[in-house]
Amino acid sequence: MIISHSHKFIFIKSYKTAGTSVEAALSQICEGDDVVTPLSKYEFNKDESGEWVHRAMNEGDHKQHDDAATIRASVPEAVWNEYTKISICRNPWDRAVSFFHWEYRGRPEALDGRRWWHQLGIPYDEMKHIRPLFRDYVRDKLENNDKFYFEGDRLIADFMIRYEHLEEDFARLCERLGVEHLRLPRLKTGIRKKKRHYSDYYDDESREIVARKHANDIKTFGYTFERG
Repeated sequence: MIISHSHKFIFIKSYKTAGTSVEAALSQICEGDDVVTPLSKYEFNKDESGEWVHRAMNEGDHKQHDDAATIRASVPEAVWNEYTKISICRNPWDRAVSFFHWEYRGRPEALDGRRWWHQLGIPYDEMKHIRPLFRDYVRDKLENNDKFYFEGDRLIADFMIRYEHLEEDFARLCERLGVEHLRLPRLKTGIRKKKRHYSDYYDDESREIVARKHANDIKTFGYTFERG
């Protein structure tokens, strides 16, 4: 999360939308009394080349994923009204799969269940044991990102970056803020080892659950479920 007084913007960091990469890039232009919340782990501050790319400062009581209401309550009304409020959205069915892999990283129940006899030619469906686990996850644990950029069903962010057009939208954001084009590092990557299309994880029930939970995203940004 960032509150930049020097460039008059507020970056509200949503979950599983490349927010850490955007935050790290924007932190490079922050200074003085600007607020940039620190990352939870040391290694998250470094890009793929090992360069330190995230600059935290003046975080106080703020947290990485403070929602819009929390940030609004922490700043003067003029700051909230006048600064450009920025957040990121993502296709909810794709985001759910990314979140699932993040939450279940390293857990044995989500690992490949292939056994030695499958090497002998016995057919193996690697998604057979994942789909029920994924269905339970989206039903019981998955939350939407509404609190970061919606108030009820009203969009309150002034500028939305779409994960699917990350580089292009971020370049437009730099232009809007009147700053030089900033490089987007790749942070928190490599969690999902096999890049299957997100549709492979779904049955009819899990697809509908995600749609119901993300009704605002689907209505406002026009997201649809696509087959790989």
